[in-house]
Amino acid sequence: MSQNTPPSLTRLRRLALPLLLLLGTLLVAGGLFWHAREQGLAQIRQDAEASLGRYIINLRHQLARHRDLPRLLAAQQQLKALLTDPHNARKTDAANRYLAWVNATMGATDSYLINSNGLTLAASNWDHPRPFIGNDYSFRPYFQQAMEGGQGRYFALGNTSRVRGYFFSAPVREADQIIGVTVVKVDLEDIEDSWNDALQDILVMDEDGVIFISTRHDWRFRLLPQTGALTPAPQLLARIEASRRYENAEVRPLPLQHRAMTARGNQLLTLDGQDAAGHYLLVSELLPEAGMRVAVLANLSPLKSRIARTLITGLGAFWASVALLLFLRARHRMKLRHERELQQAHATLERRVEQRTQQLTDSNRRLKQEVEQHRQTQNQLVQAAKLAVLGQLSAGINHELNQPLTAIRQFADNARKLLERGRIEAAAGNLEEIGGLAQRMAAILQPLREFARQRDAGGAQTRLEQLRRGVMVLMGGELEKRQAVLHWPTTHDALAVTGDPGRLEQVLVNLIGNALQAMAGEPEPRIDINVSTSAGRVIIAVRDHGPGLSEQVLAHIFEPFFTTKSTGLGLGLSISHRIAESLDGELTAANHPQGGAVFTLVLNRADKEPA
Repeated sequence: MSQNTPPSLTRLRRLALPLLLLLGTLLVAGGLFWHAREQGLAQIRQDAEASLGRYIINLRHQLARHRDLPRLLAAQQQLKALLTDPHNARKTDAANRYLAWVNATMGATDSYLINSNGLTLAASNWDHPRPFIGNDYSFRPYFQQAMEGGQGRYFALGNTSRVRGYFFSAPVREADQIIGVTVVKVDLEDIEDSWNDALQDILVMDEDGVIFISTRHDWRFRLLPQTGALTPAPQLLARIEASRRYENAEVRPLPLQHRAMTARGNQLLTLDGQDAAGHYLLVSELLPEAGMRVAVLANLSPLKSRIARTLITGLGAFWASVALLLFLRARHRMKLRHERELQQAHATLERRVEQRTQQLTDSNRRLKQEVEQHRQTQNQLVQAAKLAVLGQLSAGINHELNQPLTAIRQFADNARKLLERGRIEAAAGNLEEIGGLAQRMAAILQPLREFARQRDAGGAQTRLEQLRRGVMVLMGGELEKRQAVLHWPTTHDALAVTGDPGRLEQVLVNLIGNALQAMAGEPEPRIDINVSTSAGRVIIAVRDHGPGLSEQVLAHIFEPFFTTKSTGLGLGLSISHRIAESLDGELTAANHPQGGAVFTLVLNRADKEPA
């Protein structure tokens, strides 16, 4: 250190390393915390979504078993007979026993018949201590929905039984008049008893956010507003009480202390209460057909231990790396000091040797650099030539001959089966297709050789109908394998474009194949091909419904050997682009405004447009 260095600068240098270490520790800790939190939330959300899906399937299955039962009951004559003669004791007894038999057979909780005034005339529990007969249910929405001609669905606490249930209803018609309502009640309580995950709670809420099914018994009839304030509005509580849906049950809000949203749109809830304390991730799905929302409330307690483990492991590795670097730095500084002392002891000798050998050293270095540059240039040229030849051969064979060979094999198998069945004419048709494919393969090889020499198509013409049939023969198997839909309207099949079928099929097969690869993993892949004309040109647009193309990919997509796939040489689009240019056309790529990528092939029109 220089003797002229100010003391303040010396102190600053001494403090620099500790400050850098502290800053690095904070940055690493922050990054580890964020990463562990996001990964932990993603895993908890994935588990919660899987549990939610399983529960919804089970719930829908339970409801679907009894969904159409009220409509079947509404068609029974013994029930209609009681509605037309409600004071007949014999008909009342027959209706009661029939409803009890149906209830026991179908596994429903209760079944009953209501007249047009809302009064219960017959019920499956007619012989129970508290039957429904004589009760007025005109205030229930399921009764009102059925009297309006629809099928009612409603969840409520039983007015008589005090048992939670889901109600299905249907109108009873006689001579185009609604004379009553049939109702089936399903008990959903056994669903929540089968859940055994200590870190996940199942909630089923109505449209107001009232929890009527929960794996926590003390959460039943608690209120969880879907959005907005932490506490429900007084108007909401008043409406719930006025509906008499949970009559005599105290509807209280959950002790919601904090609510936040994740980037995926899920809610993070903090509950503060004796029966609901903790932090939770809420994953929910609306079931509009049932008028309910099903949710999984996943406990976030495992997230803390995961973050702690990540911080301990990450910071331990960070400080171990820092200690190793400091040790290597100290060792390096010691080595440098010893080297300086040795250099000072032999400075004179080294200076003389350096002066005598400098010229030779410089000459040798320049010679080695020139030799190395020539060797690298030669290797690059050889490798580029190999890649060019290999790329053209593999691209041509892979894109053009593999699929026709597959089609020939399929036609041959079909012809053999047809000959075994004695269908000679049908077999002959398959053999003609095989011959056509063989001619096409020969035609493919010839344009590829001509294309390598940069010759034009020689005035060949191709009708779009012929082009579409050829492409479907080559790509039909792959489309069926991937369960993809190719929408190619036949409106412009009569148009003809300049260019031989082999080259045009090569371009379209490559574009369709790339579209299928771009939609890998999509549940319903779809490719749309749109054909239009403009000023003597035919425009063929191939659109996929995948993720689209980035700006970097669009800038280099037609360059040779550029590819975003893990396999392949990246020559397909480059060759297709050169084919389009050789036909005095063009091939461009862009992103569709509604999503996905669209490749536009513009060709010269061979036939004349009508005047």
